[in-house]
Amino acid sequence: MNKAVLVISLSFWHSDKMEPLDRESCLALLQRYQVPGHIVSHSLRVAQVGVFIAAHLKMVGEDLDIGLVEAGGLLHDITKMDSVHTKQDHALSAFRLLETLGYHAVADIARQHVRLDWNIRHNSIITEAILVNYADKRVKHTSIVTLSERFEDLLRRYGTTPERREMIRKLLDEVVKIEPFIFTRLDIGPARLNELNCLDPAARVNVKGIYE
Repeated sequence: MNKAVLVISLSFWHSDKMEPLDRESCLALLQRYQVPGHIVSHSLRVAQVGVFIAAHLKMVGEDLDIGLVEAGGLLHDITKMDSVHTKQDHALSAFRLLETLGYHAVADIARQHVRLDWNIRHNSIITEAILVNYADKRVKHTSIVTLSERFEDLLRRYGTTPERREMIRKLLDEVVKIEPFIFTRLDIGPARLNELNCLDPAARVNVKGIYE
């Protein structure tokens, strides 16, 4: 199969200053805050997965901002390396940074990329935050994997105490429920995402033409 790639123009607009937070602006922010290359590559893959799912959902009538999904995927780990040194919650530190910059909707997605708010998890509406959270749970480094494989890796790397292991297992229980919540609306299953592994993480997929 010929996997076509299309560079598409997506942007999320700053609600106050009306400045576009498009892909290039997101990548510039990652560079400005000296985010290491391996985290940038992971974030590119998360954004790719999120956009792929969001585009399919829009095709069946879901009201989603694909540019916001892309921005959230690209910036969700913007403070990850700093947090390794400071021991801060990297979701909260990313939220604070992006809030300071004025990107409130993207900040809220970053805040929820580890754990979604209760009201989001128990709502019948699919949101951009749900898609970024789920996409992140499917990407180990830059590889798209199953939820089981991703959480085995998280337990191995971060499950250093009984409390942490319990929290990771709770997150797995939550995302296991989110997966069918997303895919029962689509004519593709979760395994379809694995086919994106043949693309570079930086590739932007043409959803309509990827299998032409």
